[in-house]
Amino acid sequence: MGRVNKTIEGVFTNIVGSSKEISAYQQFINNGDKSKYSKDANELIDEYSKLVNKHKSTFHQLASLEEIIMQMRIREDLDDIKFSLVREYIYARSPFYRNDKKSKDVRVIVDKIEFYPDAMEKGVDILMNNKDFVVKAKEKLGQAMDSEIEDNLLRVKPALALRKSK
Repeated sequence: MGRVNKTIEGVFTNIVGSSKEISAYQQFINNGDKSKYSKDANELIDEYSKLVNKHKSTFHQLASLEEIIMQMRIREDLDDIKFSLVREYIYARSPFYRNDKKSKDVRVIVDKIEFYPDAMEKGVDILMNNKDFVVKAKEKLGQAMDSEIEDNLLRVKPALALRKSK
């Protein structure tokens, strides 16, 4: 089992699912064959379903806000960086939650390995001691994160403005 990274674990993001994943409440509602349950149990399931449907947009709004909050927290405290080598390129990656992506990190090309002979010899982890390289990696990761965050803010802000006017 992989390690759990608290910076990319939300509450409502896990409940509402994604375009590729059925929401937790819908899984709960659809669990089992209704014909096997008593009238009372089915009435409770129907009441539960009505409440979920009534508040579904709120749950989705909370999940969207959570996603942005998690992204901003990581962006503003960019310390969990790993380097890897793929062909001739050095990649930097950092945890980063994105609802519709299976991979919960962001990856960027920092530079070519040919410019870092020590890393070619000893491995890319040695680059953690190269302050200029780490700054460059953080800048590139930050740019990628900023782009995602901006897109999410543009998507969420109109919905927030609409809710405030009601």
